[in-house]
Amino acid sequence: MFHIITQGILFGLTLSLMVGPAFFSLLQTSISKGFRCGSHLAFGISLSDIFMVFVAWYGLSAVFETNQAQKIISIIGGIVIIAFGLYTGTRKHITPTTHSLVPESKIQVKYMMKGFLFNIANPGTWLYWLIPIGLSNSYSKRSEQIIFLVSILLTNLGMDILKCAISNELKRFLTDNVITIINRVVGGILIIFGIYLAVSSFLPKNNNFLNNINM
Repeated sequence: MFHIITQGILFGLTLSLMVGPAFFSLLQTSISKGFRCGSHLAFGISLSDIFMVFVAWYGLSAVFETNQAQKIISIIGGIVIIAFGLYTGTRKHITPTTHSLVPESKIQVKYMMKGFLFNIANPGTWLYWLIPIGLSNSYSKRSEQIIFLVSILLTNLGMDILKCAISNELKRFLTDNVITIINRVVGGILIIFGIYLAVSSFLPKNNNFLNNINM
């Protein structure tokens, strides 16, 4: 059992090191909006991970294997990321006052949805989850498979929360102008990610990003 949990933690640490739209958005949100908003974003990312595990676990990812389906996913994901990139890059950071704080319930829904969309729009994350799902099949007991996957999910969530905490601590050393520049940079990175994702759907491919589902 210890070996299974250890393997799950190692896979979770690997996933947490992936650099994509969700990673940059997590850091930017924690710096500009604080730990609470960043943690809500992290929970949204975790929910999308759970969704992708569910899809891969029951073999439903075969639906996305066709070139047409992949093209639709890439275009929609690219548009979503570009839109968030434009929104992030054009906002000027102003330290909020007590009266301008948004109620917690609204923040929770907004940032959780943002984290969910950012993560699920990245084909690289889908590809990653095929690996531990395939490895989990090597365990004979269903309970062992579940423990392995849950260990990955919890480790990834824990690392994202840690990123939020560290980024939030950095915020106290940054001025509004510096945070605005960070918003501009992250917004530009997201736009580049989105454009690449949308354009890549029209490029010739030797292998689609879900072609290893049965490996």
